Amino acid sequence: MFLPYNINVIETNEKYSWDSKKREVNIKLRGLDFVELADFIFTDPKVTIIPDTKKVYGEERYLAFAMIGDERFCLCFTLREDKIHLITIFKKHYDKQWRTYYEEQ
Repeated sequence: MFLPYNINVIETNEKYSWDSKKREVNIKLRGLDFVELADFIFTDPKVTIIPDTKKVYGEERYLAFAMIGDERFCLCFTLREDKIHLITIFKKHYDKQWRTYYEEQ
């Protein structure tokens, strides 16, 4: 079956949904797979979740700050139907935002 490049394919598992193209891009650009890392983020005992107010997205988005081993991560997600919809993940620098939302909670 041929799918045009601009068609978004939403995949799901028991807990999460995600756009397969965004997942591929994230893996290619950052070497990070948000589907594989999401459980680690949400099970960090100190995970901190805040609203993403950087811009208007047309839906409420959230940022989850967490540690996996000795590395800092930020996962962007939203809630859609009965799933957590994963948007992107990136390694987080040690900066004011990290200290404010993760260390000073």
